[in-house]
Amino acid sequence: MAAHPCYVAYRERKAVEALSWSVASKVIVVDPGHGGADPGCVGNSGVLEKDVNLTVARRLGAYLSQAGATVILTRDGDYDLSDPEHQSSAIVRKRDDLEARMDLIREHRADLFISIHANSISSPRWWGAQAFYHPKDPEGKRLASLIQEELLKNLGQSYRWVLSEDFFVLRNAGVPAVMVEIGFLSNPREERLMSQPAHQGKIAWCIYAGVVRYFSGEPAPTCPF
Repeated sequence: MAAHPCYVAYRERKAVEALSWSVASKVIVVDPGHGGADPGCVGNSGVLEKDVNLTVARRLGAYLSQAGATVILTRDGDYDLSDPEHQSSAIVRKRDDLEARMDLIREHRADLFISIHANSISSPRWWGAQAFYHPKDPEGKRLASLIQEELLKNLGQSYRWVLSEDFFVLRNAGVPAVMVEIGFLSNPREERLMSQPAHQGKIAWCIYAGVVRYFSGEPAPTCPF
């Protein structure tokens, strides 16, 4: 059972818990990006994206399961989902991995897909978590906006709002889908935070709170900037 998030304000936690009934019986695929031979981004001090993604995904899964949802993790360890026969080609292996993640959505008749990643660019200046949705997925936009509002409220104000992108997993999910980039490993402060259990739990709670609000029928909030 997931522990109560002591790092979230009491009123905020109680407001979300009052709506937690909305996720009961829902099937949600939670996708920790990368894994196995693919580490994803690597921070300057060696923090691996694949490890952070998995930890946050497990925390998110615990919150959702506690509320009565059926949670499918696309991976629950350090591996990818590619076909062993295609290990010689990195491109084919990556394609196999992504398609296998999409297969889990259809296999389990999921109601929602949430992919968790971390960002990195050449400059250490950029920071902030951000939710993405596909441009042809209005429900994904609503979910992303609710998650982004929680991220802004609980992680501290940033200049980021939701963006639409034609990412493979968003384009092919077939259900409302979001990708949450939980911060920049290229930013020293965020790299430190993303390796801390309390911050990982706070990110998971923000995503969970957005999902609860989504299934309770809340409209998409507008950009506050």
